[in-house]
Amino acid sequence: MVRIPTHTAPRVLLGVAALLFALCPALSAQEQVFTVRMTGQADGVGIAARNNAVASAEEQVVTDVLRSLINMEDLAPFKAMLRRASGYIQRYDLLHCDIANNSTTVEIDAYVLEKPLRQDVAAAMLPRLPKNSSVLLVIGEQATPEMPMTAGAGAAYLVLRDGLEKYGFTVVGPDKLNAVYSADKLLAVAGGAVDEGSRFARENLQDVVITGVATSTHEALATAGDMTRNRARVALRVFSGPDGKMTDALGAEAVVQSGDPRDGGDQAISDATGKLVTDTTVAVVLALLGRQEKDRVLLTLEQPGDGTAVREIVEALRRAEGVSGVEEMLATPALARLQIDYQGSMARLADLIAALPLSGGALEVRKAVGREITAALRH
Repeated sequence: MVRIPTHTAPRVLLGVAALLFALCPALSAQEQVFTVRMTGQADGVGIAARNNAVASAEEQVVTDVLRSLINMEDLAPFKAMLRRASGYIQRYDLLHCDIANNSTTVEIDAYVLEKPLRQDVAAAMLPRLPKNSSVLLVIGEQATPEMPMTAGAGAAYLVLRDGLEKYGFTVVGPDKLNAVYSADKLLAVAGGAVDEGSRFARENLQDVVITGVATSTHEALATAGDMTRNRARVALRVFSGPDGKMTDALGAEAVVQSGDPRDGGDQAISDATGKLVTDTTVAVVLALLGRQEKDRVLLTLEQPGDGTAVREIVEALRRAEGVSGVEEMLATPALARLQIDYQGSMARLADLIAALPLSGGALEVRKAVGREITAALRH
């Protein structure tokens, strides 16, 4: 079984917001931590008691960070991590130390190293994830400034695909979306704003969606006129598929020399993307651990035709008992997706959908699995 490497000592943090790397590469060289203030208590007095109180506070810090990362109450899989909680803390500042009733209480500011903590969480949870969890990759790539940007099976896509498949994920490429999205739309999503990526993630049925841009520039080497220096930058965003929440932003760059700018650009993009494979895998695992809202149902409509039928279905659902809201996520002649706010049994909702009063016919429920329903308009 292939596993993400685990760590027994703190390492340099690249940071959750590594997408800023593309804007300011110097940030990547700085050690970044985040600070958590916590109290700890231990029986007794003296240096040993104070150290035990600090250790208690450090364990609580890591416990709280774990819960924020994985949204789980049961921390049994992380007992080993909690036993060495200090390994995820670069240092701490002792703010207060109080002694009362043969007990020592401390308050500390703990400087937490996020990257090794995230990697060890992912390593612990990867074997527990559903098999063949799906990841949709849409990466806009441009090997040289003279070439048009495309969203397909380019160098960055291939490196990420191979890396994620090694850990057992099912990777879906933009070629699977050609019937729904134009090439221009995919490029707009790849390099667009967070809101656009979030909406795109919710429009699709994949567990995790990754969008991004990979570009390379080149310049002639002063010492060798037939050689170029190619500098690539890769910036990725990771979204949770069920709710469209952006969970991570990652970035890296690489420089290579080559005799051909295009080949050098592709190689530089490959090298930069290769630096992100582990961090991307960790981000995918953590995104999969997020809870899908239990009162949300995804309704997929096959071959709905023009938008008239979809709008009628939306309005009919909004009037249905138990439905508190309906959001139109995607509407094309071939496919439409609606997100329904609904509390109740799925069997009842399936019956409700089949009985919707529609002028153009009726909906036939073809599949209902979990919180997802697929239906087709029957005339």
